[in-house]
Amino acid sequence: MNKNNKIIILIIVIIAAIAIAGLYVSGTLTSGGSNEEGSIDVLVGAGFSKVGADLISEFNKKYPNIKVNAKYGGSGELFATLETQKSGDVFLPADYKYMEDAMNNGYMENNTVKNITKNVPVIVVQKGNPKNITSLEDLAKPGVKVGVGEADGPAIGKTTQKILEKNNLTDSVQSNVVVTTTTVNQLLTYIVTGQVDATIIWEDMTVWKEGDGKIEVIEIPDDENIESTVPIGITSFVKDKSAADKFEEFVTSEEGKQIWKEWGFEI
Repeated sequence: MNKNNKIIILIIVIIAAIAIAGLYVSGTLTSGGSNEEGSIDVLVGAGFSKVGADLISEFNKKYPNIKVNAKYGGSGELFATLETQKSGDVFLPADYKYMEDAMNNGYMENNTVKNITKNVPVIVVQKGNPKNITSLEDLAKPGVKVGVGEADGPAIGKTTQKILEKNNLTDSVQSNVVVTTTTVNQLLTYIVTGQVDATIIWEDMTVWKEGDGKIEVIEIPDDENIESTVPIGITSFVKDKSAADKFEEFVTSEEGKQIWKEWGFEI
């Protein structure tokens, strides 16, 4: 082989090596990752902070170059963001009522809203149940300190209000309310730290490590309870429709549903 041929072969090898390295950098040869780029802002109910983190983590394994900015908060607060700031790409509230309001006000893209799962309210009390609370009626017993979500704040607040109204307990329980909160997460904190004797939160939150060994759960009978449907949709303010579509598709896919199930949700 003459010198010129060796030089040509060397140049070809170098070019091939550079090309392969470029494919790795771009993500084409990574483990199934897409090289599509993008960025989305997702408005997520505070009670989904655990499952949301896992959903985003797994989504980014498939789409490592799509940045997901999650804003967690009470569903009422998130709706206010849509209403006042006209911003956010994907809306994932804890109660369909907030999605319905968003649709009625023209804040959602047509035909993008999908139902994912449901939220089931339960009563939680301190470990050992020192106040012997076994029912909704017991929340009205003298000396019981109750925490609730604000009626216009988190979805659990609106749902709690409806549950109490349904069972004619609004006034009697209200007299025992010592604290109201803007997120359901705060209610779990109040019960764990002993600041309240009882509260109503979503059933899936009872498996969070924050409450492990510190709370007990009292289920609310079906005929007394009000479950909430959990939807997801793309807003009419979306800036990156392609990325938003892919995120919604993942959250509602079989892979996404499995993550919801792992966190105690019923699909």
